[in-house]
Amino acid sequence: MTRKYNYACPTCGNRLQKRGLTAAGTQRWYCSKCAKSSCRSRKDLERKQLLEHFVKWLLGKESQQEAASRLGLTTSRSWRNKTNWCWTVAPPRMLGVTMPTRPDIILMDGTRVAHLTCLIARTLVGVLGWQFSPWESSGEWERLVFSIPAPRIVVVDGQKGVLKAISSCWPETRVQRCHFHVWMNIRSKLTLHPKTPAGVDLLELARTLLCGIETAIQRDQWVSGLYGFGLWYESELKERTYHSMPSRGRKKWWYTHGNLRSAYRQLVKLLESGQLFVYLEVVVVDTDTGKPVPIPRTTNHMEGGINSRLRDLMKLHRGLPAERQLRLTDWYLHTRKLTPSRAGFPRKSSP
Repeated sequence: MTRKYNYACPTCGNRLQKRGLTAAGTQRWYCSKCAKSSCRSRKDLERKQLLEHFVKWLLGKESQQEAASRLGLTTSRSWRNKTNWCWTVAPPRMLGVTMPTRPDIILMDGTRVAHLTCLIARTLVGVLGWQFSPWESSGEWERLVFSIPAPRIVVVDGQKGVLKAISSCWPETRVQRCHFHVWMNIRSKLTLHPKTPAGVDLLELARTLLCGIETAIQRDQWVSGLYGFGLWYESELKERTYHSMPSRGRKKWWYTHGNLRSAYRQLVKLLESGQLFVYLEVVVVDTDTGKPVPIPRTTNHMEGGINSRLRDLMKLHRGLPAERQLRLTDWYLHTRKLTPSRAGFPRKSSP
């Protein structure tokens, strides 16, 4: 069955006829009334290819002049004028595929972009979704969490908003706290050079946690050391200082070693809530290979895999307005999105 064409001449309206191909292989059309030949251009394909070139430049290291030369343009101004409409195109921010099974591990974190905070959720292989919010409140995190199936384990840095959203939306999900962020909290309270023996011992315990506890035996030894610290320095942790001349409405006493007590109680609270050693207590098995999947104990997949590269792109494109910084973030996270093959769907076999 032959296809009937009904293309009209843009000048006189006469019906066009096929007349061979151009050197590039494009169909040539001829108007018998005007005695002129022309080629029909596909504006949609041109815009699609230009958008692909724009995204490649946006997420790469090319300058505007180099990108313009690749398209046959002479100046960077020509490149900016030609691709100005591309800044208005935004990719979808949520997962474009339906996950076949419940995700085992999800990492969540927020990073500052322009005047907003980008809340990101990802698995070990790809980004699930993201959204821009004024701040990391529990309500903003819940908007993102509601659209994602509840995982078995979620790794977070300990921000209060995301913890509250997880407890309300995913009550059965285990939370693994990032050990590096725990170390940073302890270090900020004790400093790297504590002046008391108790501070030195507690800092060493926190450093041991950061360096890595790989087995259940090491975990039990560390837990014994933490509780032993509390017994050995019990009097120092409870020591109080009283105001010599207390006034009305002001505190009459405070803990003498407040930072030391706060650091110790933080570790004990995390331990008793079961958020320190989830990676040793839960076993996750890959459904394809049948091998155990290591559970991350830090948010390095977010900090080094997403946030670090995003900051590098902001440096390469420094000076962008706030709206274009958000668009750059959209396109970058879109390229790191969870695809059907990454989500666990079986690949189609070739015939």
